[in-house]
Amino acid sequence: MTTILAARAALVTAVGAKDTFSDPPACYVYSNGSDMELKGGSSIVWTFRVSCVVGYQGDDADSSRALAALTQSKVNTLWALAGWSVDRVTADLVTDIAGGTYFSADIDVSTVVQII
Repeated sequence: MTTILAARAALVTAVGAKDTFSDPPACYVYSNGSDMELKGGSSIVWTFRVSCVVGYQGDDADSSRALAALTQSKVNTLWALAGWSVDRVTADLVTDIAGGTYFSADIDVSTVVQII
C-alpha cells in the first residue's frame, strides 16, 4: 500500500510529467481527490489527472494529431502500470498555460492509497 504523495511521485515518473511549466509537448499531474469511501481499513481510491499538452491554438489539425499520439502513448504507459486504473480520457481541450494557448487532453487515473 502507498501514500498519496508516493502514488503521485510514481505517476509523475511513469508518465515523465513536469512539475513546472515546460514548452510542449509536456504532461502534468494533478490530484483529483477521492470520494473517501473506505476500501478496507484506511485504504481509499485516490484519483489523479494526467494533463497532456501540445502545440498551439491555430495549428489545430497538427496539434490534434500530436495530442492524439502523446495521449495514446501515456494511456499505454498507464495501462501497464501495476495497481493503477485508467478511468477516462477527455476530448481535445484548449487550455491557457503561462500566457499561452495550447491543445490538451486529460487522462483520469486512480489507485488505492493509505490515508492514515
